[in-house]
Amino acid sequence: MELLAPAGNWDSFIAAMKNGADAVYLGGQMYSARQSADNFNDNQLREAIDYAHLRDKKVYITVNTLIDNDELEKVLDYIYKLQQIGTDAIIIQDMGLLDAVRTTLPGMRLHASTQMTVHNQEGVSLLTGLGIKRIVLARELSMTEITAIARDSAEAELEVFVHGALCYSYSGQCLFSSMIGGRSGNRGRCAQPCRLAYDLYEGNDKKKVQLADQGRYLLSPADLCLIDYLPELNSAGVTSLKIEGRMKRAEYVAIVTKAYRQSLDRLEDNPDFRPDSKVKANLLKVFNRNFSQGYFIPAANKFLSTKRPNNRGIYAGRVVEQSPHMFTRIKLAEPVSLGDGLAVWVSQGRSPACIIKEMFVEGKKVLQAESGEIIEVQLEGKVFPNDRVFKTHDEKLLAEATASFRKEKDSGLPIDAEVNLAPGKPMQIVLIDDKGEQVKLETAHPAQPSAGHPLDAELLRAKIGRLGNTPFVLRNLKISGDMNLMVPLSDINETRRQAADQLLQKILRSKQVDIPDAQEYWNRKNEFLQDSVAGKSQRPLLSVAVSNREQAELALQSGADRVYLGMDGLGHQQTGKVIFMKRSRETYSESIVPLLPRIRKPGEDLIGEKLADGGIGSFMIASWADLKWGIKKGFNLMTDYSLNVFNRYSLRYLLQQGITCACLSPELSLSRLQNFTDLSKAELCIHGELILLVSQHCLLGSLLGGGTKCPVPCRTNSYRLVDGLGYEFPLATDSNCRLYLFNSRTLCMITDLPSIMALKPASLRIEARRLSATQLTGTVTLYRQALDELLKGNKPNLGDYQQDLAAVSSSPFTKGHYYRGVL
Repeated sequence: MELLAPAGNWDSFIAAMKNGADAVYLGGQMYSARQSADNFNDNQLREAIDYAHLRDKKVYITVNTLIDNDELEKVLDYIYKLQQIGTDAIIIQDMGLLDAVRTTLPGMRLHASTQMTVHNQEGVSLLTGLGIKRIVLARELSMTEITAIARDSAEAELEVFVHGALCYSYSGQCLFSSMIGGRSGNRGRCAQPCRLAYDLYEGNDKKKVQLADQGRYLLSPADLCLIDYLPELNSAGVTSLKIEGRMKRAEYVAIVTKAYRQSLDRLEDNPDFRPDSKVKANLLKVFNRNFSQGYFIPAANKFLSTKRPNNRGIYAGRVVEQSPHMFTRIKLAEPVSLGDGLAVWVSQGRSPACIIKEMFVEGKKVLQAESGEIIEVQLEGKVFPNDRVFKTHDEKLLAEATASFRKEKDSGLPIDAEVNLAPGKPMQIVLIDDKGEQVKLETAHPAQPSAGHPLDAELLRAKIGRLGNTPFVLRNLKISGDMNLMVPLSDINETRRQAADQLLQKILRSKQVDIPDAQEYWNRKNEFLQDSVAGKSQRPLLSVAVSNREQAELALQSGADRVYLGMDGLGHQQTGKVIFMKRSRETYSESIVPLLPRIRKPGEDLIGEKLADGGIGSFMIASWADLKWGIKKGFNLMTDYSLNVFNRYSLRYLLQQGITCACLSPELSLSRLQNFTDLSKAELCIHGELILLVSQHCLLGSLLGGGTKCPVPCRTNSYRLVDGLGYEFPLATDSNCRLYLFNSRTLCMITDLPSIMALKPASLRIEARRLSATQLTGTVTLYRQALDELLKGNKPNLGDYQQDLAAVSSSPFTKGHYYRGVL
């Protein structure tokens, strides 16, 4: 299995290389899902790739954000440059960009980012059919599910996260940071609202739910650590083990990479190898929010780190007492040294922390203290007897890590040299690397009999070994022929320099793929970027997304042209839906369209099959996995906004596959929408509570179930999260116990309908998944009336309509990203 390490800057890259990574993933200055990392400029990218290739390692570059219409040409040019400098693969999210790269740069190796939410065999199959060589699987998959995908996907490499931070939401399905602060995770700028504090409220009660032995960080997952499960990962068929951490310091990268490298090396000799406790201890010391096995070995009650969203460190002891001057005595459960960091967890107020600059044991200054001893240090905050103390910084461990990548001089790559001497003929020099690559050159002048100081082994080693400005170091030197000869030393030096340079270039060229020349690339690019002919202008449909049968009928009766009936069982409203869909065809024809779930893990039923057996032929799909199924069956397909269609090239790809209508990303602004040349088959969300995230983990079950069997509280009551500013985010679960978090504000674009209708979209959509009968009827009726008035050429007072909508809304209004857009 490949060990893939992160690099957010040059030090982290070297740390990964020198501590055993087989490959490194990193980002350039733009289009990377970690825009807050230092990242790499163009020169650093080239240097990193050359450095890795000379050591038979690989570099994958992240281009894994959604791409704007105006950016796509620039991104293609950037990827062309990446291909020219030898990039081993790019990691990609945007479907429009994927289509562009496979068309214009077919030799560029592509990996599908976890942002594409690939979570089953059908998703893998679709993407491999588009030329993707490797899939970074969703982190929500278990060992059994990964095994099933690998078994059915022999043509694909599978990459799995094994260590580091976890997102609470399925990657690629999160609008949380985007909607509350304008920083889009899909654009690489997530503000991590899941690491903030929240309170849980039940029903309409103003009193929060009291959670025994829990903190307030209710959406903050513990860190993933699968170092104990390498045999299972190997057996599952995983190709690459991925360490998360492009925002982490280089020392973190060094320590984690080394731990996994040593364990993988031992695994080769012993297929059942498990690392000892010291390895795990070092991983805990460098950074942890507690460790869990994530979803690989599910344990719902261990998934979250609700008491602390940042580094916990390791338990180091308890406070004995504190003087009025803050001199604090601590009984240790872990050795500490000068330079270590300590944090005291107090029950109220801010937790004091310090770097140990001075400490005492029994009144004497000491450099270090052992477990069981009582130390005295000065803190800057109040603590109390028996408060827990954690070591958050291990100076010795970090110093060792730093030394691993900041040596004064790289040891160099060993090469061998052969020298052949014959009178009257040029001296021949051959340089050979460990892979067998070799270069053979001759001196400009022939060897002549020596008048007094012939060449010898010591002199030749000194001259040929002068490789200081190259990555090489001379290992073995083999000399053959007549040694009583002489060649000008300057000639030997020049021949060695040329040979070393040629060997360097030969090694680097061996890593490159076929690259189109500039004209060929330019022609392909321009052909791809040509806009399609705009479709015919039409009267926009009013579409409504609902969760149950009653809502579907009310929406149609209130004026909706089309209703999407969610088949995910949101709110556990699943009973009888399949039967209802079959019967509704007689009454409503094609007006009710089943909206398939976003997530369908291996082993879960494809509900669309049951519906198709009943004669249903139209579907709205919400995942890439169902696209191939629907196309193969020849159904009338629409796509949900969960597919993150952010540019006209993604839209064009879907339409080329036969999609009849695609709901565009709600992260698009009006100005960005105006850059779409044709929205005649596009749908825009104009009203409702948007789904901000979908999670495999149900916090209701884990927090209210007490670690035992879930009491399914979601079936008897409603819940919401409230943040520190008082914003309320409704929660709901589906029939597979996945959690959905909705926006605290209702999107309302009623006063902006003229601007939106000027875009000539195919459909305008209301999100009504959580609306009561009264709310739904009122909302749909008002939009129907407003649209009809505008379509007649009238100028209704849309402000009055907005006031009427506010009267039936459960939350204040927002205009989403229509005007502010996303970063």
